[in-house]
Amino acid sequence: MARAGDVDEFADDDADALSWAGDEEQGRAAPRLRDADAETPATVTGDVERDEAPGSAGRRAATVGFALPYLVLTVGWILSVQQLSSGATSLFAEVLWQFGEFLAILAAPFWFATTLSLSRDSRPLVRVGWLALGFGVLVPWPFVLSLLAALRFAGSLA
Repeated sequence: MARAGDVDEFADDDADALSWAGDEEQGRAAPRLRDADAETPATVTGDVERDEAPGSAGRRAATVGFALPYLVLTVGWILSVQQLSSGATSLFAEVLWQFGEFLAILAAPFWFATTLSLSRDSRPLVRVGWLALGFGVLVPWPFVLSLLAALRFAGSLA
């Protein structure tokens, strides 16, 4: 038969299950159990505030600085898509044309996100180079050319 004292003997085993022998000698503390009021344990979730790496503020500013031109590219492609029409006579060709327009709108945000994720560990100049290349490749030429033509027409009227 189990006695009340036997149950207390197993309570220490639950706390010991979260630590290894020798943790105290190596300077590591065992994870704490959840508090009754707390949602998550303090040790397991890493409530320790980490200092930012040097240069991370500049890197964040450069990322935001490149995000604005890519947003302009996306808006430019949205405006370009509204100006163009396919002139296709078949439904299949029209669907393909609209799918191409959809991909043209998404190309700038995808290039931006892909460049940021793939060049995370590379030098900043490499990241800037890829972002500049994408900006040059993804210029919405239909919008730019129609804007230039409108400006030339307005200049001929004056």
